[in-house]
Amino acid sequence: MSHYKMPLAEYVYTEHFGEMNVAEDVYSSFTDKKNSNDQFLYVHGLLKEYDWLPTKSDGYIRLSQAHRRWRKRLKKNLKKLGVFINMDCTMANKNNDTSDQYRLRGNEAFKIKNYEESLKMYTQSIMTAEIDSLNFALSVANRSATLYYLEEYEHSLKDIDQAFKSKRYPLQKNYKLFERKGNCYRQMNHISIALEWYSNCLLHLNSNTHLTFVTKEKIKIRISEFVKKCEVVEENTKKINIKYKSFAKLKFDKNFGLSKCVEIRNSNEMGRGLFASKNIKPGEILIIEKPIAGVFKNSMWMFNCNYCFQRCLSAIPCSKCSQVIFCDETCLRKAHTSYHGIECSLVYPLKADPTVEPTHDLALRCFVQLINLMGVDHFCSMVRKYNEPNFSFDESSNNCFIDSTFHSIYALDGNETKRTVSNLFFMHCTASMMVSFLSLNEYYDIPSNLLGTVGVSLVHLLCIANLNSYASVELSKYIDKSNNNVSNRTATYDSVALVLCPAYSLINHSCDPNVIVQTYSGVEVTRAIQPILEGSQVNHNNFLNCT
Repeated sequence: MSHYKMPLAEYVYTEHFGEMNVAEDVYSSFTDKKNSNDQFLYVHGLLKEYDWLPTKSDGYIRLSQAHRRWRKRLKKNLKKLGVFINMDCTMANKNNDTSDQYRLRGNEAFKIKNYEESLKMYTQSIMTAEIDSLNFALSVANRSATLYYLEEYEHSLKDIDQAFKSKRYPLQKNYKLFERKGNCYRQMNHISIALEWYSNCLLHLNSNTHLTFVTKEKIKIRISEFVKKCEVVEENTKKINIKYKSFAKLKFDKNFGLSKCVEIRNSNEMGRGLFASKNIKPGEILIIEKPIAGVFKNSMWMFNCNYCFQRCLSAIPCSKCSQVIFCDETCLRKAHTSYHGIECSLVYPLKADPTVEPTHDLALRCFVQLINLMGVDHFCSMVRKYNEPNFSFDESSNNCFIDSTFHSIYALDGNETKRTVSNLFFMHCTASMMVSFLSLNEYYDIPSNLLGTVGVSLVHLLCIANLNSYASVELSKYIDKSNNNVSNRTATYDSVALVLCPAYSLINHSCDPNVIVQTYSGVEVTRAIQPILEGSQVNHNNFLNCT
């Protein structure tokens, strides 16, 4: 979003110091500093002096009064222009009342067979419900019904199991889950398992004192019809020789990274980039890699795992916040260890702030991942080594881009020397805010002697994310299978996440690209779309979303 022909996030600091008639002096003092460490300490001290940095009160991290006043004034000014921004950060907290509202909206959508909308509402209800609450159990069970009608039977089964696992789902309603589980297995042609669950359903009905005799009889008749269908399916299965048991899925070699047909070189015109080491034909795969970091765009977090980025319609939420979902417990644990344990309390006070852009979230996630992996001391020693005047990468060090997590991220170009003073100052202001949040967080203890180094690293990561990140694009989350016109519908694509892939980031921009990137279940695959002669540079179009 822009304001007065300047990115909104950058505009705020320009306006703040401009109103006090000190902007020119501030920029002059900033550029006079002899190195990046002094520049950061200057900006950090300046924001502290003008009451712009966050504070901690009653155990909660809060934005400063100056920051909150600016947010209110901005919201009012933009409203006059017809622009509405939701700056409410309370949605990050668990709230059963909010969860109940989402569930009721999901019920209304389900009644009119708008299953895609009900899926969204039930997922938001699950995310906002307190874990182990009745709201959580009911929402998971309801979502399993939606998934069944969307013909997502495996996901439906997973949600049914979650409802049972919660131990809060009403026992008198268990027959619904038993029947639905039988239906899922029947649709998947697992007949013996389906019959077992239908039998469990009938046993539960006999002992259920909350249902009338008439209701029980109707359910029993329905179950008997399903049992007859199972018998027909089982008999037909015996007679049919299935030629293809399953469709082959796209698989990749375990060794993610660069193909042997490309290599990293330096050019005088465009700097570091990828070049063809042999003639490449259209369709050939050049890079296969998983993003080293990524953050979701818009509301895509409702459908994709926050850790592996794969689609997960029966996802589980974080136990503390209502902003992320995961495929399963494995992804949840890995995410908490890698970054989310910090983000839970660190990021969300700023989530609804218009000065925070997706690239800022991405830069902070890169930093948190590196700190958790390396430790603050070792990370800072690597940053200082990188910032030494005589430090440079030679040809023999190119492998470090892929082999080392630190170098894969930190050695990417941020173009700091080519940025305007106002933009670079803004990056330092953003980094100062991040350092303050980190310092106030209970999990982090940044020594005062490392404050400048941490700040400099965040500035560089902000510039890297700004220059090298791109949108990961995939097919729309769900196409209604019950629609008879599915085959005639034009395929649509979603910009799911803003990701950083070290190898792909080495490819320079061209308005006449010779490669595109495609997303397969969280894996980014770069392939040629034109013949590329040996020695030619590999190029992509930064503004072209391809799948």
